Amino acid sequence: MLTSLFLIPLVGALSLFFVSNKSTMKQITLATTIINFFISLAIWAKFDNNTHEYQFVQEWADISFCHFNVGIDGISLFFVLLTTFLFPIIVLTSWEHQNNNKSYLLYMLLLESLLIATFIVLDILLFYIFFESILIPLFIIIISFGDLLTKEKAGFLLLLYTLAGSLFMLLSIITILILTGTSDFQILSTVEFGNDIQKLLFVGFLIAFIVKTPLIPGHK
Repeated sequence: MLTSLFLIPLVGALSLFFVSNKSTMKQITLATTIINFFISLAIWAKFDNNTHEYQFVQEWADISFCHFNVGIDGISLFFVLLTTFLFPIIVLTSWEHQNNNKSYLLYMLLLESLLIATFIVLDILLFYIFFESILIPLFIIIISFGDLLTKEKAGFLLLLYTLAGSLFMLLSIITILILTGTSDFQILSTVEFGNDIQKLLFVGFLIAFIVKTPLIPGHK
């Protein structure tokens, strides 16, 4: 089912290429996001709260630089639920917007797929790749379909701040790879790092995420 969550938005996006009617495109997009939401509810219903192990684990294939497999734990489950819950609302609230066209709907479905992939991959390097890939459709949506006069500035600032902050995350991930020789979450959960290494890794990930947080209320 996790694989379906990732693939269904991509299938919905591909189907839009064969549709020219704007109303039909909106209906396909909305139906796609609603289907994904119900699948996530089914996953929640089947989730076993009595274990700390990753669940719904599925391995796809061995890739040269990482082991591509998916799964969820108690934390990522609710991020997936939040994602699938929000996207039908996003589609509905922008239903009558003048910029709500095929390109917009395509990027929204792509964004949903990448967000879900970020939360379900069990490889820290793939997490970084999907986390950063979110910036591409998000950047295009902001500068192409935003209403603010400063939408280009907002899009570029988001892109630059996120990329700059994520360099610290990348350095932390590279450090983990050098020390352990793996980027698999399930293996890394059994590895014990020294206190100094833990502090350095924590700071690296902290900087990567705190850069994305507005620190000055009302700052423009």
